[in-house]
Amino acid sequence: MPHRIQISDAVKERLLDARSLPGTVRVKDREYTLDRPVAAGVKAVVWKVIDEYGRPRALKLACYDDYIDRSYLEELSRAARLEQSPEFARFVDAEVVTIDLDDLGEQRFVGIVEEWIDGLTLESFLKDRREEVTVSFFLGYVRTLCRALLALQTQGLTHDDLHARNVMVAEPVDGQLSGERVFKVIDTGSLKPSPTKKEMDDHFHFVEHLVAIRNTIHLRRMLTLRERRFVAEADGLLGTMLDENSTIALRDPAQISEQFDLAFTRASAVRRPATDKMQSPFEFISAEHIADDSLLVEIFAKSCPWLEKVSGPDPCLVTGPRGCGKSTIFRWLSLKAHLHKPTADIEPLRIAGFYISCSADLQNRLGWIRDKATAQQFRREIVHYFNLLAAREIVITLELISNRPDRESHWGFGSPQERAIHLFIMNALGPASRKRVQGVSYMEQTIEAIEAEMFQTHSQMLRGLNLNWVTPETFLGDLTTALIQSVPAFEKKRIAFLVDDFSDHRLPKDVQAILNRIIWERRPSHIFKLSAEKYGALLIDEAGAPVDISREMVPVDCGREYIALDDSNRSQQARTFAAELLNLRLKKTGYAGTAESLIGDSRWPSRSLARALLSKKGRLADQYHGLACIADLCSGDIATLLQVYRQIFELAGSGKEATSRIPKRVQHQAIVNVSREQLGAIRAQFPYGSKMYDIATAFGTLVRNVLRSGRWQKKGRSTTPPMCPRIEVDQKRGGIVDQLNPEQQDLAKSLIKRSVFIEMPEGISRHDSLTTLRWHFRRVYLPAFGAALAKNDAVKVEPDWFKFFLTNPSEACVQRWQRWRKEEPGGSRQIYLDELEDGN
Repeated sequence: MPHRIQISDAVKERLLDARSLPGTVRVKDREYTLDRPVAAGVKAVVWKVIDEYGRPRALKLACYDDYIDRSYLEELSRAARLEQSPEFARFVDAEVVTIDLDDLGEQRFVGIVEEWIDGLTLESFLKDRREEVTVSFFLGYVRTLCRALLALQTQGLTHDDLHARNVMVAEPVDGQLSGERVFKVIDTGSLKPSPTKKEMDDHFHFVEHLVAIRNTIHLRRMLTLRERRFVAEADGLLGTMLDENSTIALRDPAQISEQFDLAFTRASAVRRPATDKMQSPFEFISAEHIADDSLLVEIFAKSCPWLEKVSGPDPCLVTGPRGCGKSTIFRWLSLKAHLHKPTADIEPLRIAGFYISCSADLQNRLGWIRDKATAQQFRREIVHYFNLLAAREIVITLELISNRPDRESHWGFGSPQERAIHLFIMNALGPASRKRVQGVSYMEQTIEAIEAEMFQTHSQMLRGLNLNWVTPETFLGDLTTALIQSVPAFEKKRIAFLVDDFSDHRLPKDVQAILNRIIWERRPSHIFKLSAEKYGALLIDEAGAPVDISREMVPVDCGREYIALDDSNRSQQARTFAAELLNLRLKKTGYAGTAESLIGDSRWPSRSLARALLSKKGRLADQYHGLACIADLCSGDIATLLQVYRQIFELAGSGKEATSRIPKRVQHQAIVNVSREQLGAIRAQFPYGSKMYDIATAFGTLVRNVLRSGRWQKKGRSTTPPMCPRIEVDQKRGGIVDQLNPEQQDLAKSLIKRSVFIEMPEGISRHDSLTTLRWHFRRVYLPAFGAALAKNDAVKVEPDWFKFFLTNPSEACVQRWQRWRKEEPGGSRQIYLDELEDGN
């Protein structure tokens, strides 16, 4: 185990004791008088010192051994590149210094002098000055740190140690007219070239800071409506900043700053206007980035192949890859999203949907409950909070209806009905609920009361305390019954709670188990529709009773649905959807061209992509092109479609006036680029990213080599190239699982959860009537290997090979390749290994 470089305890003790030190330290011929020690770490001690002109400075005495293999001058040259960025404490000087530490003798350190920042570290400020942490504090911090991160990014640097003790909240300078508190990033002596391989990079530290500030605001006394709205907006953005899917994650500093500014604008408005303006067809790839419901509805592609299954009056569980459009569909199904439209346009909706986002509304409130004991301790409060969240969405929707001119004529929601719903909820909140104030509508005050109760519930839970009064598990059933009885419009549409991203990375399974008692309760007054990542939703309640998928809900796997379009010769649906998705966005942003004119059809002289890939000559590469090809890339991942479109337009330089077709070679290059980016992004998945990447690379190489050198398939008088992006494993019930150890089972599940493979319905083997596990390789990875997107064969294997595949994918795929290669030379094991090693 390598020796950890650090300052010994004995040396640190002397460095922190002024009696053991000389009164001054000389750095680059400048004398600094020691004032007081301010911080001590593993590798350094920091003192406040005074220079010869009486100016305060920060002197960092860093471990000399830490610089044996590198020069401190290299770090200082990096710090000098940030001299013009006021967000950083300015570097002053540095030199190797020798200090006599009494009985320890002379010791060498790297002395680094920085600008002295008078104030508190962010960590101390949040702890000691909690009442001063406001929304303005949050926004100021976001803007400053985004400028700092952008400066680092521009210079190709990373701070590499951006924890909450390395950001100062500086006090206003005496005599300064503005009297403003500012933020400063300190300790620039650890700067590194970007990117680093640390799990806790600058961006992750930044999000950690924002969560700490957000939690400090939330723990203050009763918040204003604007603060509550802003916190709700911020929660969604924080979740997006940590999203594992690189295609929709919010990581660009400029965009982060802009999105939080927009969130503040929306939170400050009495009503939320249409603030989102699309400048580019490729903005707002993720539904979480679209705050304006009317914009979301306007650019929603209703040709989505699985929309009909999701929008019906039955309960359902919608799963699929990240970025496949689950959130977009659920938000589109919410009644609130359509209330800006005329009544005739709302009528076709079959349900009255009420949208609940687990990432924005539940993750930061209940995600900290990580064990069964804590979940049971706060069981009543968990149910209560969820009830309040659902009730708030109903009341917000009713408040919007109350401002429509047809509130009574169409909806039947007049003052008596408004008062009835108000009284029902206020009575349910118990005797401590607030009294009504004259001059404020019933619905506005109901929202205020619900939000105050939500705040109180969350605060008590964080303090480890239980509430005296909570709503029961039957609350939502009683509320929806009252709604149907009071408001005639809700007799015609099935009330549906749309719970988005009900996955264990948002809500711990012990919390899910408690909420399942509410979600899967059979009530005639309402249903629940859930979306989750594959295997992310727990399907049992806290008593261990399972949810019967065949009876309780309609399962909809978006990835599986999309691939099934090929199997059932319904590929035109996918292509119609891919074109509409782009056309709506082009039209909204004023582009003259259309998907058909700019992207065009997929046409190959050899009549198929597979043959075109095999007949490629020279350096010309234009096989991946056209709407059909792009649509076929999708395995349920809408974000990938938009990413491909964006890359095509950027490479082609196509602007708003363009109407002519983008060259095929440009489309090809864009598709391959996106494919490689997506393949490389697998490495970042935790905890099996590296193993999943190896599996994907090995299997993709096998698929490519089967196409190039495998035996062709005979079909009547013609033959076709072999295309096998699917694994089929004959098994007895549970046969595969029985042969995998726990880690292998987790790895297999991760491959499906992260959509490296799409799990298709089990088939029936033609041999011995066994069931067949079927995994389809996610199509977006195939262009990275030069493979075709269709399927006419599969890798048919036994359970033992599947285990081999998970443990040693390259060797397992080499073994399978031997069965496919041509009889003549050209498909040899060595060629395969060479290509696998090259990573092509």
